[in-house]
Amino acid sequence: MKFLILIIFFTSIIGLSDTFMSDLGCFKKNSETNNYYEDSTLIFVKGGSFKMGDRNCEKDELPRHRVKLSDFYIGKYEVSNIEFAEFLNIKGNQYNDHSYWINTKGIWRDLKCRIFAENNKFIVEKRYENHPVNFVSWYGANAYCKWKGGRLPTEAEWEYAAKGGVETHSPIPNTFGSRASLPPPPNNIGDFAWYSSNSDNKINEVGNKKPNVLGIYDMQGSLWEWCSDWYDAKYYAKSKRKNPQNLDKADYKVLRGGSWANDKEMLRITNRNALNPNTNKINLGFRIVYDL
Repeated sequence: MKFLILIIFFTSIIGLSDTFMSDLGCFKKNSETNNYYEDSTLIFVKGGSFKMGDRNCEKDELPRHRVKLSDFYIGKYEVSNIEFAEFLNIKGNQYNDHSYWINTKGIWRDLKCRIFAENNKFIVEKRYENHPVNFVSWYGANAYCKWKGGRLPTEAEWEYAAKGGVETHSPIPNTFGSRASLPPPPNNIGDFAWYSSNSDNKINEVGNKKPNVLGIYDMQGSLWEWCSDWYDAKYYAKSKRKNPQNLDKADYKVLRGGSWANDKEMLRITNRNALNPNTNKINLGFRIVYDL
C-alpha cells in the first residue's frame, strides 16, 4: 500500500499524465483536486500465452496456435449510450467511408438507436443511458477509443480476456467457448450472457449478468464487439506469435462475441465474425482497451 501511495504521489507531483496505469490498478486525475482516484470501469489483464483458435470448429479458426500477449486493461463493460453521447457532443457525428460514426436514425423492427440529435446536441433517450451503444460503425468505435486515449482490442486480446486470461484445454464442444470463461458450476449460460433465448428480442443494460472470471461483463452475447484487426480467413497460419494484429487492409473488420439476437452456438469465444467497417447495425457495439 505504501508503494502504491508513493507512485500516485510522485506521478501527481511531476505531472506525467492524467492517467496512471500499472498492474496495481488504473488511476485517473480529478481535474478539480488534482488527486488520483482508481478507475473501477477497467479490468487489468495480466499478459501471458494461450492457445488461440479451435481445431474443431470453423476453418477460419485454424490452425489453433500459441499466442503471447503483453499486459493490458480492458473495459469492464461495453461502451454505453451516455458515454458515446458525450463523445459525440465534443467531436460530432462524423462521416467515414460512406457512413456516419453512429446511425442515430437506425431502426430494426421496434428497436432503434437510443441516441438522437436535438437542438444541436446529442441526447440519450431516458432509461437507456446505461444500455450499450449500438448502430455504431468500426470508424465510430475506433474514433471514440482514440478520443479516450485508448484503442480497440485486437482479436487476440479479446479472445484471451474472454477466456479469463488463462490457458485452457477443455473447450465445451462447439457450443459456448471454454470452461475458463465460465463461473463456477453450475455453468448456466443464461446467468451471464444475453442471447436469443433470454434477451426478449431487445438490448439490455450493461452489467446485469454475471461477469467472467476476470470480472468482465457481457463479453459473450449482448452485442458483437468490434476489434482492431482486418479480417483474413487464413490469418492464423501467418500471424505473429507475440501481440498479433492484422494490419493488412482488407474488406472487413473482425467482430467477436455474438449478440442478443444470436443462438448460443454463435457465442463461442473463438468464433470470428467480419463486416465492412462502415456497417452500423442494431447488434454492433464495442469496448475499450488501454496499454500500460
